[in-house]
Amino acid sequence: MAWKIVWSVKAVKTCNVNLDYLFKEWTEREVNNFISRVNDKLQLIEGQPRIGIMLNKKKNIHGTLVHKKVTLIYRIRTVKKEIELVTFWNNLQDPKRLKFGG
Repeated sequence: MAWKIVWSVKAVKTCNVNLDYLFKEWTEREVNNFISRVNDKLQLIEGQPRIGIMLNKKKNIHGTLVHKKVTLIYRIRTVKKEIELVTFWNNLQDPKRLKFGG
């Protein structure tokens, strides 16, 4: 049985920020490529949630590269059998600013 994917408000916002940037700076092809990569990653982690790199063991936070500049950060909630998408992190940002929340 596949795990349920749940989008946090921050994940929706940061995904949209990345899409907005692509729409302004790149072509429709790049936008579609990004969307396809996100969907591929979601399918992958839905079947194998622990495939991402462990970023915070205590909070069960993992990360997986979506694009060379964007990492999908997600939390595994084993009891609920849910994968909460936390944020789409721009890898050019200072990693010290990355906060996982509660």
